[in-house]
Amino acid sequence: MPALHKPVVAICLVLVVACASNKEPPTYRDTDTPMGATSRFDAQAFAGEWILAASFAPARTEPVRVTFVPEVPHIRIASDEAPQIAGVYREGLPGELVPVGVKGERLIVMWVDEDYDTAAVGTLSGSFGAVLDRDGVLAADRARAARDIFSFYGWDVAELKRTKP
Repeated sequence: MPALHKPVVAICLVLVVACASNKEPPTYRDTDTPMGATSRFDAQAFAGEWILAASFAPARTEPVRVTFVPEVPHIRIASDEAPQIAGVYREGLPGELVPVGVKGERLIVMWVDEDYDTAAVGTLSGSFGAVLDRDGVLAADRARAARDIFSFYGWDVAELKRTKP
């Protein structure tokens, strides 16, 4: 190989590695579709333990427990299994959780049933979406409602997978 080509090959390799390391996370929704949050979000009612009943790929094989603890004026989400949403949030618009002090995405509570037993949550980018349930035994009507909400907001519901209860 001529000496002139070696630097060009090296630069190409560096660019390929840089592009590979800056790979965007997968997205499961059409971001051109508007996405809304439930206007009846109540941080106090949302507080407590949830089980990830369904999520977008990579699907979890075990339940993910997410604990919401309202703090004045913050909400803390703790989950070793879903680190992409773990952190401290403040309420933005109703149903919108805005990360505090760290780089992260807003978490949108798109829907929650009347008794706060099941919720559909996700990020605007579509990199994270999940159906949360209080006991992990997701009733068929609530599963269908959550799936319909995801579909309405442009999510690829064919990628929504149940986790083991």
